[in-house]
Formats: sequence, structure tokens, C-alpha cells
Amino acid sequence: MVKSTLTFRKLEMVEAVAKLGSVSAAAEAMGISQPALTQGIKTIEAELNITLFRRGPRGLQPTHFAQPFLKHIDAIRVELSETELELQQTKTPTPLKRLRVTAGIRSCKIWVNHTAERLKQTHPELDVTIDHEILPLYTRLINDEIDIGVTMTDLLPENSNRIIIEPLGKWRTLFVSRPDHPLAKHTHLTLEQLQSYPLAGQYNYPVILRLFNDTTGDFGRLDVSEGWPTLSSPTESLEFLTTILHNNDCLAILPRSSVARELEEGSLIALHIAGNTEFYVKLVLVYLREKALQPALIRFIETIKAIEAARTSED
Repeated sequence: MVKSTLTFRKLEMVEAVAKLGSVSAAAEAMGISQPALTQGIKTIEAELNITLFRRGPRGLQPTHFAQPFLKHIDAIRVELSETELELQQTKTPTPLKRLRVTAGIRSCKIWVNHTAERLKQTHPELDVTIDHEILPLYTRLINDEIDIGVTMTDLLPENSNRIIIEPLGKWRTLFVSRPDHPLAKHTHLTLEQLQSYPLAGQYNYPVILRLFNDTTGDFGRLDVSEGWPTLSSPTESLEFLTTILHNNDCLAILPRSSVARELEEGSLIALHIAGNTEFYVKLVLVYLREKALQPALIRFIETIKAIEAARTSED
């Protein structure tokens, strides 16, 4: 069996010449000498008995033999990156003394705060910090500003090989208002009727984008080109939301469990939506692959999942 001399470095040489149309420019870009690059190309051509480039009016142009090299080099880069991540995961990580968490206010109410309290009891040496800057979650993970996030699936980037996404739970969400709201006595409310009133809470919009547009029937669909006015506060809390609900003709989309007491007392009511549609939001844990073996992170994930498993009522 003849041993191939084809290496990833030589694939990069083919790519550089194809993109720049010049051996000298490609050599400069790669930080190697022109003779070294020329010899690399010649070695490939001689070994495979092919011609990779022909000279054209705009410099060297790749032949059809060069196309497989150009087609597969990005895939090889991804595979190499994945291999590096797996190797990092096999190493014994330096234990985290501080676990940085970001989560929405409602996620904190249901899961995160309880998890932090338990960890402090069982692992007093671990400093758990929590913030609510959930919208730039992925960027903050990559920049090592946080270690783990609790978020809705709708706020995640697509096709990221660097993150692990673990299901956590789901919220059953309701449209709620004060009992004497103008829509309170209506049944089979449609999207058009609801949009006559502002929403309470700056985190509602990403939720309703998916909920509305994944729903069929009489309820309606949301035109993403038109915003829905919201009433919010930089220090938004559940108390803030319920207060402005009581004092304004606005609406809110909230997990059932977070307003169970208010619904039972009758200080807030659930609105009747067309088709009795039930809206569910899926929540997930998100963290970088290279941190998957961190003991502090593992303890956090185990604890938060145990709390979710123990919940007796569904949102």
C-alpha cells in the first residue's frame, strides 16, 4: 500500500492558491516561502497524476481536479475542531471555584435560586453568581463571561458545534390580566383582539414569536415586521409585572406556576384564547462542550434537574 503524502497543510496550499490566484500571494498569506508552496502543489500533482491549476487571464485558476480539495477542506476543519474539543474534555479540568449562571427571572423563581441554595449548603466553597443577561447568552459563553445558562430554545443560535443543550423542563404559559380588563369577559380571543393592548414584560416577545407562529387554528399568526408594544423595567420582576397588570389595561404571558396564587385568589385571571390553545415554552441548559467535565457544572446540572423532577405540578 502506497503511503499518501497528502496533508491538511497541503490542502490549505491548494485553497490559498485557488482563492488568491497567485503562488506568491498564497505563500505570503500562509507565511511560507514561494518555493515551499510550489513544491507542495507539485508533490500533490505528481502523486495523484493530476493538474490542479491552469493559468488564466486573472491568474491561476483551479481545474476540476481542485474542486474536491476545496469542497472538503471546511469539513475537515470542523472535524479537527471537534477532535480538539474532545481531547480537552478528556483532560482533568481545573476545578471551578465560582460558577457563573445566567437565567431569566422566571427561571430563577422556578429552578435556579433553589439550585444555588442547595449548592451552598452542600458545597460551601463554591461561589454561585446569578444574573439575568440572557439575550446575549451564546456570546457570553464564548467570551467566558458565564459558565451555564438557562434559556428558551427560541433564543439559541443555530448549528453551533461548541455548545451542549440539555432539556430542563417546560412552562405552561397563559395570557393573564386583571379581572376587570376590557377583554376579561370575552371568549375565544384572537391575536388581533389581544394586540390592541400592550404586553407587560420585555422578555415576552421572543416567547410569542414562536408560540403564535407554531399555532394553527382561529388564534391567528404574528407578523414579525410589526412589534407589539411592551411595558417593562430595567429591574423587571414578577412583582413589577403583577403591579402594572393591576393598574393598566395591559396583558402578560406568564408561566402558570408563577401566578398560581394570584389566579386562585382571583386577583389575576387567565384569558380565554380561541380554540382553547395551550402554549408551552421549552427550557434548556446551555454550556460549552469544553466545560462539560467541570465538577461544579456537573453538580449544578444534577441539582437543577432533581428540583425539576420533584415538581408535582406542570406549568
